Amino acid sequence: MSVTSDIDGDLRRLTPSVRAAFRLTSERHPLERLLTEIALPGATTWQKGESIASSDLQRRTNGWCVELPWQRTYMLDGPLTELLAVLAPGRDDIVAAIHALELDAHVGLHVRMYGQEVPACLFSPASIKALAAYGASLEVGIVPSETPER
Repeated sequence: MSVTSDIDGDLRRLTPSVRAAFRLTSERHPLERLLTEIALPGATTWQKGESIASSDLQRRTNGWCVELPWQRTYMLDGPLTELLAVLAPGRDDIVAAIHALELDAHVGLHVRMYGQEVPACLFSPASIKALAAYGASLEVGIVPSETPER
């Protein structure tokens, strides 16, 4: 194996992982009907009081979510742009639901950081403008993680 391929492998292994998610939440309204009203691939819902994953924690609100798979990147704008592109076909319906049901909209960018490799938290004006159309909050959570094995 050449020195270059070792460096390339190390860079791929140390590149942060990012998962982008868009969530609508409500304390008053169950949101499972949005699955049919806003037909987006991969959308899921949950109900207030349900367990979170396999933990003892319980959901504090009802929710609807579109979440992209983990991806390796040094730029947070890429996953945000991809998420906004997935939401775009349902944008008018999503915004209408937000206003009609007084929902809270949230975008989360969850980052697994390996070593000292942190992605750039730079967002394009187009991404900010598109995000503003939903009236959504933006959260970036960075968690140090173990470096994956080769």
